[in-house]
Amino acid sequence: MIEYRFPEEKSILLHYAEKMQAELAKQIILKGSVADKKEARVLSEFYWCMVDAAVADEGNGIPVLEAEGVSAWMEYIFHSLNGYLVSNGYAEEWDAE
Repeated sequence: MIEYRFPEEKSILLHYAEKMQAELAKQIILKGSVADKKEARVLSEFYWCMVDAAVADEGNGIPVLEAEGVSAWMEYIFHSLNGYLVSNGYAEEWDAE
């Protein structure tokens, strides 16, 4: 299972999965794990696209992002996803992005 340091990380991921209409990424986040290399790649790609979207949203009043700042939340999420994927054998898929 993907372990988050803060519960807000999952909320942010789900917010952007819905905003970006990334249905497969949303399913992976909701189930809390990846099943194979394809899903690992989807989650990795989604994360990097989400970073761009979050940076673009900075200052637009998204409360959870404003509390700590976009950079801090993206770093927390980076460490959660990186730790999960690397420790479960998906370092190559993570690094490819």
